[in-house]
Amino acid sequence: MPHAFRMFKAMTDLGFAQGEALAVGGLMEISRHPDTRFNGEACLDRLCEGGFAEETAEAVASALRHCFLSEKATAQYERTKLKTALVRGGIAAAKADAFLTTLEGSVVTRRTAEVRRPVPHAPSPGRVVMCDFTYLVKPEMQKERRAIVVSSRSAGAAGRCTVVPVSKSPPRENNTHHFRFEPGTYPFFHQTDPVWAVCDHIYTVSLVRLWQVNVNRRPALPSISPAELAGIRALLGTVLGLDH
Repeated sequence: MPHAFRMFKAMTDLGFAQGEALAVGGLMEISRHPDTRFNGEACLDRLCEGGFAEETAEAVASALRHCFLSEKATAQYERTKLKTALVRGGIAAAKADAFLTTLEGSVVTRRTAEVRRPVPHAPSPGRVVMCDFTYLVKPEMQKERRAIVVSSRSAGAAGRCTVVPVSKSPPRENNTHHFRFEPGTYPFFHQTDPVWAVCDHIYTVSLVRLWQVNVNRRPALPSISPAELAGIRALLGTVLGLDH
């Protein structure tokens, strides 16, 4: 549990009581589970049990909310407001600042005012979504980026779908598993450069990792054409050896 241990060690070094550091570390560990929803009351109870005063616990819980994957599309991380709440809760300004600096390595919520509308149900094939690949390990896909849903809707696949990521980086010369979209093909892809659906990177992901694409500053679930979806699925068959 690297996030939890790092937070525990930093807090004890900053002079927090061991019970307080253990409570925060435990919540940090819970926050990394994709199926765990943030529960403010439960967090508050655990922090108070660890030794925090109620007002301080409320401020710490508000900060920890930004480490929960379930909050990725619904909350905005605003350091100044969080620091103010921590100081008002009784934590010295320098200590609150150091606490947030350590916490930021685990923050998953957005840091801008960009609208991130969740994807509540498995999208239909061909839909384009935003997907978080941040915590994968190279050579797996990296960063937050657009992705194309390639799986069909299924009652047995509630809460997840299969996607291929979209990249602006051109494929290597010997890699034929990329499906090209010309510049300006769609308003939700790059307007002056081509992009590629990277069909040799296939991921089944939780809907928690998805949010809607902003098209002309409005969240939406746009689609590529049926012919393009068929082309991508044909490449997937080649990658998986299903075309023989």
